[in-house]
Order: sequence, then structure tokens, then C-alpha cells
Amino acid sequence: MPQAERLPTDLVADEHHCDWVGEKGYVAFTVGDGCILGASLSAAADEAHLSDAYGVFAQEARLIDPDYEPETVNTDGWSATQNAFNHLFSTITPILCFLHGFLKIRERGRKLHELHEQIWQVYRAESKDAFLQGMNAFKQWFDEREWRSNVTTVVEKLCNRAEQYAVSYDHPHCHRTSNMVDRLMNRLTRYLYAGRGVHGHQSSSERRLRGWSLLNNFRPFAPRSGQKPLFNSPAHRLNQKQYHPHWLHNLQVCASCQGFRGET
Repeated sequence: MPQAERLPTDLVADEHHCDWVGEKGYVAFTVGDGCILGASLSAAADEAHLSDAYGVFAQEARLIDPDYEPETVNTDGWSATQNAFNHLFSTITPILCFLHGFLKIRERGRKLHELHEQIWQVYRAESKDAFLQGMNAFKQWFDEREWRSNVTTVVEKLCNRAEQYAVSYDHPHCHRTSNMVDRLMNRLTRYLYAGRGVHGHQSSSERRLRGWSLLNNFRPFAPRSGQKPLFNSPAHRLNQKQYHPHWLHNLQVCASCQGFRGET
């Protein structure tokens, strides 16, 4: 976890579906500022189970800052995820991921490039009013043409959610898409595939997930173009500091808690 003043106020969250001892499991994944902040295993994706799973992140964040209240969380629209965060943080605003709406359209029409560009033109609107006007203009453009029924269904769903997507304009620093969590979940997918899923009890399985998350946060960035990076790792970038130039020593110091544990 980062220092109190560096706790992200804008989060991204999603559930990663995984094989857990031959059954379906869900990793409740919370990300902020490029770091994995929470990765807890859940046996179901309903509101009660997800509240418990995301609650681990909430509890640990409040050990650092008892008054911690993030401003927004971007989700894919699954109501149980949104309800879980509303339950854990009374003032948080769920932001609906625009990318998920687009991907459902692209899955049904991969070669409809003009349609794709029209959608992203709406997304690029610089204000809430411009976004809503752009969505109305896009809907009119769409209705004037012939489309397959499966494409029409998902486009109408996108347009009907215009007001929900527009909420993001009230929070200038929020994440409008889930790209940040998707990139990290792609790494988790490869990691779990290599291990053929999650094996063991919940506590041991979560320790495995947390270990992987720590390594992901503290391992150094790959060098690019021979230039020395401004920050050595996601954790260094988030905290704006490091205790030791060697990433493993820095991880050991950060994870040591100096011998203390916060009170629950």
C-alpha cells in the first residue's frame, strides 16, 4: 500500500474469472495509478461476496488513512461490483466503462470501421453537453442506415446509457475506461494459466495472488531506448519515493511495516 497522501482517489476495479480447485472463482481486482491495490479471491460474484472481497482493500487502505474515501471507481457495469463499492465507500461515484460498451459492438461487427470511428468521436467530446449532443447525433446517424439486428441491439444499449457515461465529465481526473485494470489482468491471466489456475484454500491462494501483485508493483520497468526512466517501478511512481535503489531491497523495506501492524 502507498503512503496516506498518495492513496489514489480514482480507482478501477473488475473481477477476473479463474479456475479455483476445479470450480469457478473470482479475483476482485482493485487498481489505482498503475499499481495493484487489492487482489482478493471470491467464490461468487454477487454483492455480498464482492463486498467481502473488495472490503479487504478498503480495510487495508484505512489502516493507512482512517478517513480514506476514494472519489470514483471505474467498473464494467456489473451492478454487484458497483453496489459493493457503494457499500464500502459512502461517497464514491461509480463510473461506467465506455470501452466495454464499444467492445460489445466491435465483437458483432469487426469490419464496421466507420461505425467504430463514429463512436470514438463521441467519446472524445470535451464537455458533458458536447458528449450528450454527440451521442444524439450519432444515434440519428445510426438510425438512418441499415444494420444487422445484433449490432442494433448493442448500439441502442450504448446510446441508452449516455447519461451514465456522461457522469465521468463531473470528475475530470476519473478513469473513463478500464484500460488500466485490463492491462494488469492480462498479466494475471497468463500467470494463472501457467499455474493451471488457483489451488488450495482461500488464505493460501490469496497469499499467492498478493505475492504476484507485490512483484508486479515493485519489479523495475523494462528499459526503453536506452533512456533512464524517471521512475523505476509502478510503486516508485505511485509513492514518488523509494527506500533503496535496488528494487528487491525496496520491496523488502516497504513490505516490512517496520515490525508494526495496524489495528483493525
